Amino acid sequence: MKIWRELLILVLVFGLIWLAFTWRPLSLPGTDLRLSKDREKDLAELIMDDLEDAYEFYDDSVVNKFITPITTRLLDSLKDQQYVYKFHLIESPEINAFATIDGHVYVFSGLVKFVDNPEQLAGILAHEIGHHENGDLVDRLMKELGLSVLAAVLTGGDAVMISEISKLLISSGFDRKQEREADDFAYELMVKSQINPSRLAHFFTKLKAEEKTYPDDLEIIMTHPNSKNRIEGALSYPLPVEFEERKFDLDWEQLIETNL
Repeated sequence: MKIWRELLILVLVFGLIWLAFTWRPLSLPGTDLRLSKDREKDLAELIMDDLEDAYEFYDDSVVNKFITPITTRLLDSLKDQQYVYKFHLIESPEINAFATIDGHVYVFSGLVKFVDNPEQLAGILAHEIGHHENGDLVDRLMKELGLSVLAAVLTGGDAVMISEISKLLISSGFDRKQEREADDFAYELMVKSQINPSRLAHFFTKLKAEEKTYPDDLEIIMTHPNSKNRIEGALSYPLPVEFEERKFDLDWEQLIETNL
């Protein structure tokens, strides 16, 4: 009996020694294992410089006509926001919008022309804000590149690497869980902003009809939930009994005709 007790103690001792050498805490005092706010801001500016070299940007006067009335209402409904948001409008036929880091959101003019109304664009922007608020963007960079690579980019200002980071953020590389959470965030923010989430369903329906998304049977190999599921999610989102949509006072077609 004594031998078995001593053997058990020996096993426990070796087990504790193994844990001591193999376990690494997620954070250590005085060790920066995350991208600091200052580093995030600096990297965001480098990314914006790279995008400005690659694309033509509309000036603030055009952004204020299309984007600002929408984002003002969304952000007024967002409590304890994580960032001071900056929205940019890019001249490009692409039907796309994307977020980088440090509160930057980029919208292509092709998307502005494609949506039927500002309420649809509001849903898309709410989704991008959701990626920021959920921490998806920094998380993605840390997962794909790591802090040491990002620190080296900031220190050396490698133009090629910065361009690759920009491409990484433009591409749709969030996992399906993150995309669903960003959709859910968008629905909730839309309701708070007196915008019906069904507006996103109408956008996805139009996108699907014009074959801008992948077929339903390919969902298993895609990161984004497919259009059918996103349409169902937007249409089934529960609305408060007293909910009443407040449309934006914008002549969308006229704005597009005179500015884009």
